[in-house]
Amino acid sequence: MNKLLKSLMLLTAIMLIGSVVVYAEFKGSSHSNRELMEENIDNKQESGQVDQREKSTLQAIAEVTNTENRLYIVQESEGFYEGFILNWENKTADFDWKSIASPAAPAELFSADVTGDGTKDAIITLPAGYGTGVYLEDIHVVDGKTLREKHVEDAADAAKKWVVSSTELISQEELLLNHIDYQMNENEQLTALIGVATSPLEYIGELALTYVYNDEKEMLMIDSISYTAFE
Repeated sequence: MNKLLKSLMLLTAIMLIGSVVVYAEFKGSSHSNRELMEENIDNKQESGQVDQREKSTLQAIAEVTNTENRLYIVQESEGFYEGFILNWENKTADFDWKSIASPAAPAELFSADVTGDGTKDAIITLPAGYGTGVYLEDIHVVDGKTLREKHVEDAADAAKKWVVSSTELISQEELLLNHIDYQMNENEQLTALIGVATSPLEYIGELALTYVYNDEKEMLMIDSISYTAFE
């Protein structure tokens, strides 16, 4: 069951308290305005795992099963995580990402060679917003060799352009793209699943955007978009 169905099951409980949580940098109904990773170019990197003393003071919020690959938070303040440390294949790197701190919207850490260089890369999803009819994630891809963050083409922008030009949805006057969930498919390709809705509680289908790595541009770019209508 993907997160779209899970989030719809949670909506009733959320509506009872009328809560909507969106972090400060989030603008509009998508995170298309999120700045890319230029600010992370100078992130501190160092060899060696996070030592035992540091592990005892840091909280790991995501991990790859049966490995030492983990994502730690630097601090939690007023419902938000600020600053992260990635422990990846005996190396560590710091990142100044921010995200919502909530067990209802956990971060995830995946391992897959999405850059095609033969080394497993770190794929991190962080909750950017959730509430009534809304579930949004930010995506970060860290090169497994260099621990440098890679550019990822914005899924929300691509989805909006596809919807405008689509003949499948031409009869719909106004559509919401308030659910964005990043996953790895069976071919170890990064995908963005975007719910298409006519109202916050009425989803009519789902877009699946598949990424491939462009060596020339050194970024993950959207290679294909498909739409599945809900019955």
